Amino acid sequence: MVAVPGEIIELMGAKETTKILVTVSSEGQPHAIVCGSIFVTPDGKAGVGEILMKRASKNLKDTGKAALSIAAGPKAYELILKNPARADSGPVFEDMKAKMAAANLPCFAVWTFDVCEVWDESAGPSAGSKIC
Repeated sequence: MVAVPGEIIELMGAKETTKILVTVSSEGQPHAIVCGSIFVTPDGKAGVGEILMKRASKNLKDTGKAALSIAAGPKAYELILKNPARADSGPVFEDMKAKMAAANLPCFAVWTFDVCEVWDESAGPSAGSKIC
């Protein structure tokens, strides 16, 4: 597992940032969804609330393959994820459930992942370079 740089964690928390979760089906078909609930846990795992993600949840259960793409203006990053874990109880879930309730959205669970790689996908000379 690698540590997600602070600048990327800040970008994840910004409302104007586009946050996309990409999963892969057992047939190898990629599936991308916009997820406003992406976050990093205190112990450095990436997380996302299971709000309306039926296909993505099935893909995570079937293959465990996932990545996060986050972008704001010219800055963009990709996080390669492993070891998905689903929780429908506990403090991380309860926190996400409360946040989603405030937005009138359901929260069925929280998925957390080990971050294995972080890539710079920004518009500029560093595009395509591995950060960690």
